[in-house]
Amino acid sequence: MAKTLLNDKNLEMFIHKLGIDQERKDFLLSKLPQMDIEDRIKLFNTLKDVYLLGLEEKEMIERVKKFSQE
Repeated sequence: MAKTLLNDKNLEMFIHKLGIDQERKDFLLSKLPQMDIEDRIKLFNTLKDVYLLGLEEKEMIERVKKFSQE
């Protein structure tokens, strides 16, 4: 299952959904074919953290907006 989750296609989709700049996307995508399973796990964990931080940021922005409207 880990190999399926960490294959090039899935990692590429995840990279594209993060909203990072094109230069970083291109860099990460260029490195994918060279990565072994350990590198892919590290990359996945880092991408996951970036994604979750982005969600937290959006949530906090919404909270501030609601607070300022009250």
